[in-house]
Amino acid sequence: MSTVHHVGWVVRSIDGARPHFEKDLGLAFRSDELFRDVRTAFFGAGPAMVELLEPLTEDSDLARFLRRHGEGIHHLALRVDDVAAALAGASQCGLRAVDAVPHTGSRGTLVGLADPQQEAGILIQYVEER
Repeated sequence: MSTVHHVGWVVRSIDGARPHFEKDLGLAFRSDELFRDVRTAFFGAGPAMVELLEPLTEDSDLARFLRRHGEGIHHLALRVDDVAAALAGASQCGLRAVDAVPHTGSRGTLVGLADPQQEAGILIQYVEER
């Protein structure tokens, strides 16, 4: 059984978006991290947590998403006990596993992505707390 972990939200600039999420929405800043092609920042707590994603390179998947769709919701992250099992069972839920194996995510988590394979769907990220 899975529960909501967070909502992933692509922005052009975390620094530019931060006041909206902190002051306007009242979501407290939790942490930020740098990866090879993305900067992330978490706001809020529990299922009200939002992960801002700022692409750092023009050729990344997130940069392409931002050019096509603009700023906004990128993925819904679900907390699971076993990311590898969730990815293996994704097809039974009408999803196509994007990641063949789990990989390290923000805040020391283990993550994997699944594509909804439908126009009205949203990218799913499975998250396993370690």
